Amino acid sequence: MSSMPRRRTVSDVMTAHVHVAGPQTPFKLLVRLIEENRVSAIPIVDQHGVPMGVVSESDLLLKERRRELDGASDLFHARRRRELRAKADGLLASDLMTSPPITVPATISLAQAARLMQERNVRRLVVVDGRGKIAGIVSRSDLLQVFLRGDEELRQEVTDVLIPALMLQAPANLRVDVRWNVVTLTGALERKSDVEILARLAADLDGVVGVVDRLTYRWDDSAAVRQMERAATAI
Repeated sequence: MSSMPRRRTVSDVMTAHVHVAGPQTPFKLLVRLIEENRVSAIPIVDQHGVPMGVVSESDLLLKERRRELDGASDLFHARRRRELRAKADGLLASDLMTSPPITVPATISLAQAARLMQERNVRRLVVVDGRGKIAGIVSRSDLLQVFLRGDEELRQEVTDVLIPALMLQAPANLRVDVRWNVVTLTGALERKSDVEILARLAADLDGVVGVVDRLTYRWDDSAAVRQMERAATAI
């Protein structure tokens, strides 16, 4: 039986060549780095390359809002307003950066990275190596690249990798079609559990948008599967 399809990690999609700055980098140079390199944020690292924080375009734009922040009167958000006002007055990267940065290892899956971005409401994650030094940046748009995989590439991954990993011999009538990254499975398998497993794992493949399950089965083994699950739980 062959191995399962490889799950892509952050290292497959991250930007490895990252423009960084130190904590003493002045405001104007940070603006220049963002403009000249067409990026939306600059990681701030210490002398050893360990991330300390991130300065984003939104952090720098606070400089334009100084008067607005002075006139704000929402006392409920007073602490947050003080933080923003301090950034607006900032002259160096250490004054402006959001710290600590949210870091991840290059080995985490794309799904884990996407979940963390949503949970923390951030647009990018700083990727670090085993020594804690910066290895790259992964953004929301980087994570979406996986959905640009071609239909034929996905079809071959299902037929040549996933199906052989699940069954010794695939039924002759098992058909896999992919259009716009939606996988359609057609044919008859031996057991209902086989149908459920194949459809679920196909949906989990990197780049698959959805699965249309048109599979049938010859034997409903649901009761047998539940019995085995109960027996395993009791052990």
